[in-house]
Amino acid sequence: MVLNPPEGLPRVIPYLLYNDVDAALEWLTGTCGFSVQFRMPGPDGKAMHAEVALNGGVVMLGNPGSDYQNPTKRGGVT
Repeated sequence: MVLNPPEGLPRVIPYLLYNDVDAALEWLTGTCGFSVQFRMPGPDGKAMHAEVALNGGVVMLGNPGSDYQNPTKRGGVT
């Protein structure tokens, strides 16, 4: 049976959508002190999913798509 949350992960995990996950990883690690825990490249070699951690917290990152859209894709602003 799958554990919810998976072992070693916190109960709440934000999932943020970025048009350029690699640039977000660079900024989050270089500026905010996050460490990359997982990076999944897409067919083009660019990250399509990643997980970063800081002080026991985890944030997941992904690319917006037809099913998953960030506010900009929906006509909003961030």
